[in-house]
Amino acid sequence: MDLWCKKLYRFLDGELESGDEEHFRLHLALCRACASGLHDAMQLEMLSVQALCGAVAHNDAPPPPSTPVRGPLRFALPRGRWRHALGAVLAMGLGALAAFLTGDGFKPGDAWRADASARELEARIAYPAADRYLPYVPVRTGAASGAALVTEPPVPLRTLAALEERGDLHGIAAAYLVRGELRQASDFLSRSAPSLDRDSDRAVVAMAAGDWRRALDLLEGVLRQAPDHPQALWNRALVLRAMGLRLQAAEAFEAVARRGEPGWSEEAGIRALALRQGGSFVK
Repeated sequence: MDLWCKKLYRFLDGELESGDEEHFRLHLALCRACASGLHDAMQLEMLSVQALCGAVAHNDAPPPPSTPVRGPLRFALPRGRWRHALGAVLAMGLGALAAFLTGDGFKPGDAWRADASARELEARIAYPAADRYLPYVPVRTGAASGAALVTEPPVPLRTLAALEERGDLHGIAAAYLVRGELRQASDFLSRSAPSLDRDSDRAVVAMAAGDWRRALDLLEGVLRQAPDHPQALWNRALVLRAMGLRLQAAEAFEAVARRGEPGWSEEAGIRALALRQGGSFVK
């Protein structure tokens, strides 16, 4: 039995923390035992609610015609059953969703915005499928420089479930990161296998939080081991610019420009020139 299987009834009762609840939803999409247990619990709880409603209907005589009705008729669930009934209502939707997720619904493009025409995230993500070059469109006012938060539709749950089944936790983190869902991205990055790419993306999370020193430490750690790491080079330039080190940021962008990456190098050259001229990059 999987560790998550033991949390089924805590999930039903709403006792899981938000992060664990999301993980359990992914587990539910892949575990037939939990899907079956969820269905059984739902049936039992709904039968209980129906029986209770019937008892209330038979025991409550209608008011006499002369008695004014001041509001809709209501009944109260016994205290000990309330959370279970609430869990059963939740289970109805999730049970159907779990059945839907068990099909072959893996659509990678859904996860990393394959159909997008522009990017709102200024930083680069070190997950290949999420690092396709797109022209940068600055975000609306209020987002931190270098840490643009995007407003994208949520990642399809069946895509997340398929990535989880494949053990691709970094892919899940990247899917959340391109959407600006930083807490989820950070959580899945912490569970991913250690790698330079993971550390580069952990720096992106730090940038989004405005923790420029931590971001710089992570990126320089990556570059000590892989001096040509493209995403770390790019993100380090953004961090240096945010820290007010314009000349160093220009040099860092020039290093990216020399790499000859389609799209990225051209934008890096424009950014470097703007920094040296004392302006700012505006697409």
